[in-house]
Amino acid sequence: MTDASPAKKSHASSTVSSSNLVRRGPELDLLPWLAEHNIPVMAYSPVEQGRLSTHPALNKIAAEVGATPVQVALSWTLRQDGLIAIPKASSVAHVRENRAAADIVLSDAQLATFDAAFPRPLNRRPLEML
Repeated sequence: MTDASPAKKSHASSTVSSSNLVRRGPELDLLPWLAEHNIPVMAYSPVEQGRLSTHPALNKIAAEVGATPVQVALSWTLRQDGLIAIPKASSVAHVRENRAAADIVLSDAQLATFDAAFPRPLNRRPLEML
């Protein structure tokens, strides 16, 4: 990855990648490499264009923490150092709801539930785009 990285030559200040519970491929090598080089990631579509909000595991954990499924999906993304989520916000109320996700702390058991429901890929894969 280092040899092919344009960030090494261009001194990139950030990069954009799809990263959410169902698109976990970047966790295998891209996110660790970027973290090692202090390059933050702007994760677009952190709730998979809203599709994640109906997943049973997400709804279960949302009920446990007293939040919406969207807030929990955002909190999962935001728990990772160097990841900045860029969710849709169509109103001031929506911005406030999204902001509240940063205050949610997921337990190890809840993270394990997500790992079981949304497993990381075992092998490298091309970056997915929406």
